[in-house]
Amino acid sequence: MAEQSGHRVIEPSVLYVGTPVYLVATRNPDGTANLAPASSHFALGRMIVLGLEEGGQSLDNVRAHPELTVSFPASHQWTHVESLAGVTGKDPVPAEKAGQYAFEPRKFERAGLTAIGSDLVGVPRVAEAPLQLEARVARITPGVAGVYGMVEAEVVRVHAAPEIVVEGTDHIDAEAWHPLLYAYRTFFDRGVEVGWTRKNPLAVPPADVERWEVAGGEWRVRSASATTATVELRRCDGGEVADVLTLTEPRDVRWARVQRAIEGVG
Repeated sequence: MAEQSGHRVIEPSVLYVGTPVYLVATRNPDGTANLAPASSHFALGRMIVLGLEEGGQSLDNVRAHPELTVSFPASHQWTHVESLAGVTGKDPVPAEKAGQYAFEPRKFERAGLTAIGSDLVGVPRVAEAPLQLEARVARITPGVAGVYGMVEAEVVRVHAAPEIVVEGTDHIDAEAWHPLLYAYRTFFDRGVEVGWTRKNPLAVPPADVERWEVAGGEWRVRSASATTATVELRRCDGGEVADVLTLTEPRDVRWARVQRAIEGVG
């Protein structure tokens, strides 16, 4: 293979580089629920965009009944997801899927999952999934390749298991949340936390730094490595360094590394 800057030029069969798996529930023509596994999606604000297969029952369903639910399973629930891999809600089975898929009208039962009623849409959620979204379809755009449709849906309600929510807030506890990740036809758990974005509402300064700031002082992260960081506490009347803190708690060190990254230094 040709090489450029040390990288190989390859032709992988799929480009699933790693996204959370979801189970999309839609309403069948007879009023029952279809459930299908997928991983192609992204979210911006209150909109979630799903990539659904053309000719599949899910896309047919949302074109006729523009509501859906998206339930995100936890990593340990991967077998429930995989149990749906060889079945389809299409009857008869499309010719291109014949021999590889079987018709299954009872998707929830096959997956060993429980359908639970939604609050604002007429499509059930997956009761066992830690994170569940109710959504109304705003627009469906055909994909340029003709093999998928892009479903843009407004999320109207979010349901989260108590154990993945930070107590007293509406924030998901990222350390407690372990979505099922799908990368190159392999399931994974989420790895260890390595850092935060500057917009993370839970990325608060260490207590000593916060107290100094509340008192009117200034601070600056002097250095930060993978295991330790130092913070200068500066007086407000000239900027002289009054003290230097050494941080060793993992969360405090990650906070310091975020500050260094914001400043453009490693």
